[in-house]
Amino acid sequence: MANGEERALEWRVAIPLLDNPFIWIDLIKALAVPLVVFGGIIVFVLSGDDRPDWGGALKALAIAIGVVAALFVFAAAVVFRNRLEARFVLNEKGAAYESGCAARAAQKAGLVVGALSGSPLLLGGSLVASSMNAVGIRWRDVRKATPFRRWRTITLSNSWRPVLRLYCPDDQIYEAAWRLVTESTAARKASPL
Repeated sequence: MANGEERALEWRVAIPLLDNPFIWIDLIKALAVPLVVFGGIIVFVLSGDDRPDWGGALKALAIAIGVVAALFVFAAAVVFRNRLEARFVLNEKGAAYESGCAARAAQKAGLVVGALSGSPLLLGGSLVASSMNAVGIRWRDVRKATPFRRWRTITLSNSWRPVLRLYCPDDQIYEAAWRLVTESTAARKASPL
């Protein structure tokens, strides 16, 4: 805080989904992990076979990844109408995100349908999504802040991964948020741990 005044900023925004490069990058990263894991399992299993069907295994893996991507596109377009409502708060302690009502309602519906249908995949996915309803990072944990002016987005990363993306609805909020982020992270770097 400078001169005893409290620095805080809060805003709501409808985050675009299908035309958002960050969402697609995160989806590709999320799909890369099971692709590598299941690909490794398939290689291990088929390497002991006398006549392995590598083409069939790759086709099955590609279909599974395609189905997940198609489900994402369907959910983004139909369920969320290409927008995810969110609230962001920056204050003297750090930055925080909270999902909007539609996202929380979809996650609760997924929990109910997953429990009633006995689908561990749907239930697990909904539980993971519910854990992301509110995400935050303290300024002392921010190791890197990356601005993306074109998309009015700021990525806050800890020592090994992006933790939070601040999506700003307009240039004025983007500038104020970037100023607060740089001041807060500079103050952290200047103060002794």
